[in-house]
Amino acid sequence: MLAEIGHLLLIISSALAINLCWVAWLGLRKKNNYILSFVSPLCLLQALALFSCLICLTIGFVINDFSISYVANHSNTQLAWYYRIAAVWGSHEGSMLFWVVLISLWAAIIMQSRHYTDKGFVIRMQAVLSALILGFNIFLLFTSNPFARNLPQIPVEGRNLNPILQDIGLILHPPLLFLGYVGLIICFAAALAALWAGKLEQRHASYLRPWALLAWVFLTGGNAFGSWWAYNELGWGGWWFWDPVENAAFIPWLIATALVHSLWLTSQQGLFKLTSLFLCLLAFSLSLLGTFLVRSGIVQSVHAFASDPTRGMSILVLLLVFVGAALLLFALKAPKFSQVSAIGLYSKTTGVLLAIAILVVAAMSVLLGTFYPLMYELLGLGTLSVGAPYFNSIFVPLTFICVLVMGWVPLMGKQGSAKWPALALVSCWLAAAGILILSQQTSNLMLWLGAASALWLLLSLGWTLWRQRTSKQPFTGVRIGMLIAHFGVAISIIGATGISNYEQEALLRMAPGQGKPIGDYTFIYRANMPVDTASYTGIQAQIEVLDSQERSLGFIYPERQTFKTNGMEVSQAGVSHGFFKDLYVSKGVQLSDTEYLIRISIKPLAMWIWAGGLLMMLGGLICVFARPTPTKAPTALA
Repeated sequence: MLAEIGHLLLIISSALAINLCWVAWLGLRKKNNYILSFVSPLCLLQALALFSCLICLTIGFVINDFSISYVANHSNTQLAWYYRIAAVWGSHEGSMLFWVVLISLWAAIIMQSRHYTDKGFVIRMQAVLSALILGFNIFLLFTSNPFARNLPQIPVEGRNLNPILQDIGLILHPPLLFLGYVGLIICFAAALAALWAGKLEQRHASYLRPWALLAWVFLTGGNAFGSWWAYNELGWGGWWFWDPVENAAFIPWLIATALVHSLWLTSQQGLFKLTSLFLCLLAFSLSLLGTFLVRSGIVQSVHAFASDPTRGMSILVLLLVFVGAALLLFALKAPKFSQVSAIGLYSKTTGVLLAIAILVVAAMSVLLGTFYPLMYELLGLGTLSVGAPYFNSIFVPLTFICVLVMGWVPLMGKQGSAKWPALALVSCWLAAAGILILSQQTSNLMLWLGAASALWLLLSLGWTLWRQRTSKQPFTGVRIGMLIAHFGVAISIIGATGISNYEQEALLRMAPGQGKPIGDYTFIYRANMPVDTASYTGIQAQIEVLDSQERSLGFIYPERQTFKTNGMEVSQAGVSHGFFKDLYVSKGVQLSDTEYLIRISIKPLAMWIWAGGLLMMLGGLICVFARPTPTKAPTALA
């Protein structure tokens, strides 16, 4: 009965979406406030129906209702209750339902917020959002029904959740990404609403910017926690692999970063309206393209949700319909938004626009590296591999240039124009001196680029703080948030530079009683201990760590786990986290009666990567809830 209720509610929500689209269109066309008064209750009912669908599916997981195919395929009675709840969005059908529910809830919050000054603009957004919800609902009902039954044969036990997803990262990573994607859908709907009306005013951009910032915050968290999950759970020792599915989440983040800054220009100065509108469309388009990549089965990845070509083609149809219609409308209405703006070559506006361009180029470079091998194979030209060397060689220099611009923009003005050459020289000198002192690496260009760019940004932020304090001007919330977020970027760059250039690693055959010196430490394999839990059995290695004086610093406990339901073996890394370095040990396959493959790594500044991500999220949240600064009159010639 639970599945039938959920299925019926999904159908009802689709009917409500159709009605909401029709009511919004008719009310706006006739300028009839009575008809438009139905938009808000319909929006609430739509959100309630879809949220109830999600509750039904969640209850199915909690009570182990294996008559529902999705529950039987991704849970069992031995799974911890919190992983059962997380399994709701742990695979394709449930994650799509979760995504649609979030769209409807976000739409309802916007409709009830009453912070908007243009009711017609918001109602047009609601019409677009309901059309998107309808499209996703049809996809769910006909190709990915989360309430499909296992009748007449109901399994006694479920297959269990994928073992590598049984981690805290699963609880946090997908919901954050979905919330970010939903935020981009809000921006997409706002762009279409503006194109529909033929205008994008500064108040519209000011209204939209906090929603775009919130989407950016969630995407930042989703990428950061996904990286953390891969680092701790997969046992391979890395934090970013340039996997196609990783890229599918990273590309929209780059465009969302550009969008946030473009909306700031539009809201403050009335400039670059077409740029803001196009980035709104592009951000959602790339997130939907990433969804196709993750769920179509055209790439093999531990991050992939599904491998069904039929579902992939359905998502591709949605992509072509939504994005095709949006780009057609953009092409038809773009002339109404064209403007000629008078801006100085060395102005802050020019600097922000340059940073936006670099971010878009970086996103397109990652997109090219991700899809080029797929297109190459699809055209029958053979197989081609594009790996980390390509992405690093393209992305690191672009990041360096972007950070240079980030540090340069705050220095623009009467007081700062004379300071930036000196700060740039100091940054370059400190980076070169620090590298020489620490490692004598005088010819490592990537190391120098990372160190110099981070130092340049930190010096620029420090000078900005000093200037703000000496001028006795109060710090606005937006300025504080911006400084914290940019400081987080510098911290993450330092962490990525440190771990990429100074990591020490060894892949060893080890048995109990054996030790290995690495760097300033000695790792001694003391013993194996059996592990037996409700979900898996395993062998835990006890690795003692000694310092250079032969003093014990404690133990690290990597595990080799075998899950009871499917016999799948995974490696659970043991990590000793520190402020300046991580000690990382993973236990691989058994090589003989006593020996195992052991990976030992010393990872300098690893925690700084995720600390920077958290700072970026904090800065973004401060900007979201800060009181907006007054808008300036646009500088336009026509």
